[in-house]
Amino acid sequence: MRSLRRLLLWSLLPALAVTELTTSFASYRNGLIEANELFDAKLAQSVRVLAALVRSHLDEGDVPPGLAIDGLMQHLPGRDSDLATAQGHVYESKVAFQAIAASGNVLMRSGNAPNTPMAPLSGGFADISTADGDWRAFTLIDNGRYYVAAERADIRRELAREIAASAMLPLLIGLPLLTVLIVLVVNRCAGSLRELASTVEARRADQLAPFPTANVPLEVVGLIDAINSLLQRVDGLIERERHFAADAAHELRTPISALKLHAQNLQRFLRGAEMHQDYALLLRGFDRCERLIEQLLDLTRVEQGAAQAETVDLAVLAQDVIAELAPAALREGAELTLKAEQTLVVGQPILLGALIRNLVDNALRHAGAGEVAITVTPAPRPTLSVSDQGPGLSTDARMRVLARFHRESDAGPGTGLGLAIAQRIADAHGARLTLDEPESGRGLEVRVQF
Repeated sequence: MRSLRRLLLWSLLPALAVTELTTSFASYRNGLIEANELFDAKLAQSVRVLAALVRSHLDEGDVPPGLAIDGLMQHLPGRDSDLATAQGHVYESKVAFQAIAASGNVLMRSGNAPNTPMAPLSGGFADISTADGDWRAFTLIDNGRYYVAAERADIRRELAREIAASAMLPLLIGLPLLTVLIVLVVNRCAGSLRELASTVEARRADQLAPFPTANVPLEVVGLIDAINSLLQRVDGLIERERHFAADAAHELRTPISALKLHAQNLQRFLRGAEMHQDYALLLRGFDRCERLIEQLLDLTRVEQGAAQAETVDLAVLAQDVIAELAPAALREGAELTLKAEQTLVVGQPILLGALIRNLVDNALRHAGAGEVAITVTPAPRPTLSVSDQGPGLSTDARMRVLARFHRESDAGPGTGLGLAIAQRIADAHGARLTLDEPESGRGLEVRVQF
């Protein structure tokens, strides 16, 4: 599964790094070029100033040949302002100049310049090497004299690199800041998507109202609209299924009831024990068919969500179910007992009633002439239990009977849906359904804890 956040970060951050480094390198190179051009211009300007100041005093007879002007030659530790003193600057030793006659004699020089011409006697820039190191020199020809100014190449490169690095520094400082900014923006956008995912996940399965788009990023609005359209179609489909279930209930109940009535009317005309036995089997078939229809409709209600949840008293529901199933218990020769206290739970009354009815009906079908006990207690947790005195189930069989349409080979009449429907209703209400052996040691006890 691809992460959009990871994709954005792995796309943007390398692109940013390559762009910043390329820009920084270009800035460094441009800085070096501009600094060297600046130093060349300064060197040429220094020569012109030198020529203008000494031109009137440099007749060959006015000054001793090879006059040296000493500068500050000491070496001081530190950098920047530490190198400047009241007597001058330490870097004076890195700058040299000469005034040379047409004959090649040095008329005037700085203390760190040689007595011989240090640069070719031709105008322009030149890179020269001396015993003191490499120099960058500029020579100006004026009135037959040569004026030379030179800078040490090492200090020149050092200063040029510092200027270039200063131009590159803001870009390098901006790289981590932009990285943090991109991560924050991507996390903010991903947070909006996570918030949307949490909103979708928090929805109940039966809550099909459209999602709002007020505070949703514009790029996600299309997705939300598509989800809302899907929810609308699903809601329409479920509504049609509900109408179908209601119509099917009416259409199926009516002919079954009519057939059952006709079968009861036929009883007056039956003669002989075999015919009465066939009649009993016919009525039992109608009862089973009727019960199957009721259970299928209960299962449909569970899967669709029959109604809105409300506070329900399990004791009252149990009383209503006992009153409804009392005739069936009388026919089976079973005894229904109820021990109940007021027990309030939040749920759907129709489904909870179907839960109790299926459990009691299942117990009646397996209890024979025994007792079916219904117990409702509120503490420590709301609990409903239905126990019978039938043959019971083995440990393995207790797991199998919760599946739809599963019936044990020695089970009595039934459809194999009662316990499966009860399990689904319990799950829908967050309850826990367990199958145990009653304290009497005989039969089966179904316990539902809310």
